[in-house]
Amino acid sequence: MTAGKLAARYDIGLEHDRRYDAALSDFCAQVVRPGVRASALREFMRREIPHDQPDIVSVLFIEAVARLLGRRWVDDDCDFIDVTIGTARLQEIIRLLSFEFRGRQPRSWVPFVALVTPFGEQHTLGSHILGLLFDAMGWSNQILEGNDPQGANLRSTLKRADIVCIGWSNHRLKKEFEDIVVAVRAVSPGARTPIVAGGVAALEFVDFLVGLGIDCICDSVYSASKICEKFYELEAFGHQAQASGQRVLVNDRRPDWLLR
Repeated sequence: MTAGKLAARYDIGLEHDRRYDAALSDFCAQVVRPGVRASALREFMRREIPHDQPDIVSVLFIEAVARLLGRRWVDDDCDFIDVTIGTARLQEIIRLLSFEFRGRQPRSWVPFVALVTPFGEQHTLGSHILGLLFDAMGWSNQILEGNDPQGANLRSTLKRADIVCIGWSNHRLKKEFEDIVVAVRAVSPGARTPIVAGGVAALEFVDFLVGLGIDCICDSVYSASKICEKFYELEAFGHQAQASGQRVLVNDRRPDWLLR
């Protein structure tokens, strides 16, 4: 399979890959079943995901399960308790996988991503899945859920970040989302740290986000990770060009980089 076709398959989600239909269906049933341990679910994933697949596939498997649970909730095929149990189990599995991935990746100096949600946001699973994907990539990341935009902890983290990802699902939190953007710009007025947004509300309020100067809006954790890779490559490219005496022109309204 070519790299382009592989990327396209990852981007649309494993729930659209027929090879994983049975595994995803069985996993969704088990993840909401009382008494099932996260370690048992992790073993299930080891059996069902081919050993020659990269770590990213395990992350996308978790994302697919989260999407399927969400659809079942919307279609009244499961209740609030099922969703609550399933989400908690997925969080546990994410912690297990994160420990595995971080233990395998050499970490000297790597890109650092701040994963932030607006104050009051309750739907944070997507940020944890994206953080796990960065773990699989060997990147460093920190998740900050609902921190005060004026708080020292958030400001300190944003100042260190190479890229900021904001997960936004509650459409009532427009002001809180904007507060995060203001905080990012305040701590890096000259550097203009790239901001990537995702989540249900982000996809509904594209014009609002464009007006705030958001650099990219993504509809999956895979697309978000690839965009972050591109931003980081462009930043590294700019530093190399400046070090060599070449000029780099950066359009501060869009992520367009030109080398002269």
